[in-house]
Amino acid sequence: MGNLTAGGTRNFEILDELLRDSCLELMTDYGLPAALASPRPSGSGSSDPPIALSVAAIDFSGRDVRGTIGLRMTTSVVSETYRVALGKPLEPDSMEAADWTCELVNQLIGRLKNKLRTYNVSFNVNMPRLLPTFPVAELERAMRNRFISDGGSFAGYLDVMIAPGFALVDSPAEVPLLEEGDLVLF
Repeated sequence: MGNLTAGGTRNFEILDELLRDSCLELMTDYGLPAALASPRPSGSGSSDPPIALSVAAIDFSGRDVRGTIGLRMTTSVVSETYRVALGKPLEPDSMEAADWTCELVNQLIGRLKNKLRTYNVSFNVNMPRLLPTFPVAELERAMRNRFISDGGSFAGYLDVMIAPGFALVDSPAEVPLLEEGDLVLF
């Protein structure tokens, strides 16, 4: 994070908290309550077998913030959330699985964007994209929260640049916040 002021450090603390809450709320709404996973010490090798993962990301940009949000999940999390949402099973390597993975990161950024409205932050969101699982090292340099649930594990990532001098200040939203999952037509 480089040479940060106290306000800059506070910005990242707020964003980290909002990312964590958004991840937990998203998965809880699909019946996968989770807890923060214990971090592994750096450099510790793992003898765990490889796990099938799905990773999706969305870029966003606004006047005060820009960056990328990512969601990495075991395929069991993707399948379980799909089953809860649509009431049917999901083939892990199908186009529906890819689309659903992108939909979940889209819902995650929607939750984060809604929470940031109380800080008078707005940004535009690009299309979600599925990522190959090999560049995960890029995500590891970003702000991240890892979670474990009975249905598998997942992690939310946030790589963000904040405009110099900008500070997140909690204030009442100019218009009432939407309930998560509400459909808004415009």
